[in-house]
Amino acid sequence: MRGSLNSAWRTEWKPWLTRTTAAADELADKGIRRLRKRLGREGVPKIQPYVGYASSGSVQLHGRVLTNPPTGSDLRHHRWWDNLADTIRRFASDEVPGVEIEATYHDQRLSVLTDAEGYFRAVLPRPAKSGDAFWDVAKLRMTNHPKARRQSDQAVAQVMNVPDEARFGIISDVDDTILHTGATDIATMAKLTFFGNARTRAPLDGVAKLYEHLQSGKDRRPTNPIFYVSSSPWNLHDLLEDFLGLNGIPFGPLLLRDFGIDEAKFIMSGHDHKLEKARRLIKAFDRLPFLLFGDSGQEDARLYASVAREFPDRIAGIFIRDVDPNGDNDHDEKVDRYVCQAAELGVPMYLVADSTQVATIAIDHGWLSATALDSIVEASKRDKSRSKGILQP
Repeated sequence: MRGSLNSAWRTEWKPWLTRTTAAADELADKGIRRLRKRLGREGVPKIQPYVGYASSGSVQLHGRVLTNPPTGSDLRHHRWWDNLADTIRRFASDEVPGVEIEATYHDQRLSVLTDAEGYFRAVLPRPAKSGDAFWDVAKLRMTNHPKARRQSDQAVAQVMNVPDEARFGIISDVDDTILHTGATDIATMAKLTFFGNARTRAPLDGVAKLYEHLQSGKDRRPTNPIFYVSSSPWNLHDLLEDFLGLNGIPFGPLLLRDFGIDEAKFIMSGHDHKLEKARRLIKAFDRLPFLLFGDSGQEDARLYASVAREFPDRIAGIFIRDVDPNGDNDHDEKVDRYVCQAAELGVPMYLVADSTQVATIAIDHGWLSATALDSIVEASKRDKSRSKGILQP
């Protein structure tokens, strides 16, 4: 009986409820936009650019158009109520659908429209002569909105231009992989999400120095691309971008997910969207092997084992950070199963305690130079001392 009820929920009731709720949500959004227009409070649309990237054949650009995008502020003097207000503004986004965005990268140009949630994505051919700088820029411009002003209708998007000499790519989770979130403790996670800001969030010990060395080529310049894939919603993009900058963690595209109520969005789905993003990156950079980084608190070991099953010749190694390295628990047992599955495919998966252990393993495999270890150990000690105050209840 219970099995038939679960089957009916999955095949009939849940899809119907999802479609009905999504339709009601879209209708409510349209009603709010009409009311704002009638009251003359439509707002001025602005482009919120996300970090793009250039593979061997194409350039991926994306972003969102909002009338209330996040604005920079002096985070050093923010109190908890300021942080809460910022969080509310992020999730009370006022998106603008149907806006035409003209994307320009060198001599390539393409126009696309924002969708119902204000998002846009432009895929341009990579120019033959795009230079060899690791970081480049693309221009974005609104062309059809009557309220767009000269100051607000343009934006610049950073583009990661992956060089031919890159040895591997890195796909990294964010929560409890580079950033302490307490994802296994709902109360801690809520406190950090709603009452903190980019300055009050703590990085995992040594992760900035570890990723810096992994990204660097022989001359210590950025060479190997890092992509951050997270189940956090796009509404937190500015917070995560600030977090990377404030903590000296190498910059890279942040690939998040939409906050919504349909099957593909935040409320109704799990973490499998990260699998699709990993697939897209591996296919886009078809000559690069990849290192995958995640944590044991959620589904990363399972997802990365699936990636290894699909691309066994493209995954060089997998690192799963132990969210509770001081003892054995159910998370460790689950990871152990996927370690065995990956090993059968010839892909090494490691459950690791900290950045120092990652570095030691990476040196053994030749992904890091042995000279990197001392600086990662020292950085881990400094980070541990600095983060104590932030993580205390």
